[in-house]
Amino acid sequence: MSSKVECAKPADFLGIAALDRISWEGSGSQFIPDGEHVWRVWCEYATVLVIRSARELPETGDIAAALVMFPTERHEQFLHKIMVHPECRGQGLGTELMQAGLQRATVPVLLTVNPENQAAIRVYEKSGYRIRERVDGYYRSHEHRYIMEHPGNGS
Repeated sequence: MSSKVECAKPADFLGIAALDRISWEGSGSQFIPDGEHVWRVWCEYATVLVIRSARELPETGDIAAALVMFPTERHEQFLHKIMVHPECRGQGLGTELMQAGLQRATVPVLLTVNPENQAAIRVYEKSGYRIRERVDGYYRSHEHRYIMEHPGNGS
């Protein structure tokens, strides 16, 4: 699928925050969505990419999918989230956003993933990510993560 990926506008933050709340429902994890205040800052100062829907979606307006990544102090980018509205899944929007984010990255891009989530790991590896390290107890003592790294578009 080829959709129009665009940079989010500051006014998009409420729709993206709503997408953050509904994207993780039913995932089985103890997910805590980011607050509206941080989405407002990210929409203006981080890399936040969106794909808009041609129709109005429940809770998110026209926001069908979103990605946020931001710079680290180590001169890398951190891919924090890719979210797809439940009504828009299975159309390749998440992969499209990831590729658009990687095209913009001139430094390595990091992400974290649960080591048990083999489906996600395979998707990330197909996109060029490699496991950098495993961190046990990354969030809580029972929540382990792989840190995965992509060389970015500048390599």
